[in-house]
Amino acid sequence: MFETITSVQWILLIGVSISAFMIGKNYATMKMEQIIEHTILALIEQRMIKAKRDASGEYEIYEYDQEI
Repeated sequence: MFETITSVQWILLIGVSISAFMIGKNYATMKMEQIIEHTILALIEQRMIKAKRDASGEYEIYEYDQEI
C-alpha cells in the first residue's frame, strides 16, 4: 500500500516538473523573440540599420553600404 502511494507521488512530481519546465522554456523563448524584435525596430528607427518596409509590412534589412 505504502509503495503504491509513493510511486503515484513520484509520477505526479515528475509530471509537474516536466510541465513547469516546458511552460518556462516557452515563456523564455517568446520573451527572447520580443526583445530581439524590439531591438531591431529601435535600431531601424534610430537609422543605425538601413531598412525598407515592403508591401506586407515587414522590413527588409540592407547592408550598410548597399543602395536602397
